Amino acid sequence: MVRFAAIRRWTARTLCGGAVIVAGIVHVPAALAFPYRADFGTTTVLAERPIDRAAMGRVLARADRLLAASPLDRPGLARQVVLTDGGWRWRMLAIGASDAIAFRRPFAHALIFNRHSVAADRVTNGAPLGGVRTLSGTIAHEMTHRLVADHIGEWAALRLPAWKREGYPDYVARETSIRPQDEALIRARDPNARVLAYYEGRRRVAAELARNGGSVDALLAP
Repeated sequence: MVRFAAIRRWTARTLCGGAVIVAGIVHVPAALAFPYRADFGTTTVLAERPIDRAAMGRVLARADRLLAASPLDRPGLARQVVLTDGGWRWRMLAIGASDAIAFRRPFAHALIFNRHSVAADRVTNGAPLGGVRTLSGTIAHEMTHRLVADHIGEWAALRLPAWKREGYPDYVARETSIRPQDEALIRARDPNARVLAYYEGRRRVAAELARNGGSVDALLAP
């Protein structure tokens, strides 16, 4: 009985330790030893292949121009842009979100991206429909999640209805991953496809901001 209790305690500690390690990696991607790094002012870029500084600079500049149109924008915020090739590093970081194009974890400053091309300003999850976005627009989208969380609090941001939570970042990014000509095809295949929530959310947010005089605070109010 004593031996069984000791084994149970050891197992619990091992599982707890493993969870802590995974959580640490998820929130601090640098722990996965990305081979390439480049700094652009307060932005740090980590990547799995050499970083074209000129092209990356253009991508970040466009992302910042998009963000500047939002009253929530706070230029100069420190941020980490993590570019993966959709391989093992992506799978380690994207636990629970492996089919995403990109994501930001709550309470974290790292923005994680799936398969990408800096030169083409593109990021994808490989889906044949609704699976491609601009890298610059997606950086703006993920940064908007952070700006909203900073403005109203992480928990309040998580409790926003999906059309506001994803629609406003897409409104700032001025894009979704759906081309208008693909909408009918996606609805025919899966009327509940998650990507449609982004598409519909952006249009609903635009309509609401037009109705309320452009007040983002009113939009984000409970």
